[in-house]
Amino acid sequence: MSIIEIEHTIPMLKSPRTIRIYRPTELSAEEALPVIYMHDGQNVFSGETASFGKGWEVHHALHTVKLHAMIVAIDSPDDGMDRYDEYAPWTDEALLMRTAYPSHRTTIGGNGKQYMDWIVHELKPHIDTHYATIPTDTTMIGSSMGGVISLYGLFAYPEIITRVAALSTAGWANFSSLLEFIERSPRLSEQHRCYMDVGTKEVSGPMTENDYLHTNDVLAKAVQKKVDSATYTVIPNAVHHETEWAKRMPDILRFLFSS
Repeated sequence: MSIIEIEHTIPMLKSPRTIRIYRPTELSAEEALPVIYMHDGQNVFSGETASFGKGWEVHHALHTVKLHAMIVAIDSPDDGMDRYDEYAPWTDEALLMRTAYPSHRTTIGGNGKQYMDWIVHELKPHIDTHYATIPTDTTMIGSSMGGVISLYGLFAYPEIITRVAALSTAGWANFSSLLEFIERSPRLSEQHRCYMDVGTKEVSGPMTENDYLHTNDVLAKAVQKKVDSATYTVIPNAVHHETEWAKRMPDILRFLFSS
């Protein structure tokens, strides 16, 4: 596996970031490829860099499904609270309840719009300039809070992002704002595809299985009204962990890139 690491700073957030770039080594550097942008980039490949010791090993999933694509994996902030800020387009009480222990924080969330603007207006043009890509073929994948920001990206920039996978979305975060944003968005075109899923045993902090199941059910129904090629799967006994998301990746890629 050959991964190039580059360093960028998100100017509006004054936040330095490692970005891990993977292209299948068997392909020519001149072959234009679709690009998959992924959040929590430290978890996308090897468990050696993963937050909890297990990586998604997405490069293996690409080979399993014989998909020629490029991965751009954006590390999340080192501070978990900054991650909530960055992956949530809006502030809300659910985020404060979930992360109540840092007493110095009075608000959490609200930087997601700036983060997505940076991906679309700065990072993507950089990638398209320095690598052989198909600029009109852009996918975004994230889990948990990464699912929240990925769904936001699909409806905020449908002219740029055509495929999204939101795994085990932390739907309780930004729930009302995200739901309203989706419901008020125009219907997307035939080229758009959206995959969503959730396990029946997902918990995080005070958030229960019912919190995950209910909010994902509601969000998925809203997405399916806007996207013709949308699917939503409830996975029996699946928990909130990278091992689960790694297992699902081949099927997710097959759906997103099916003709």
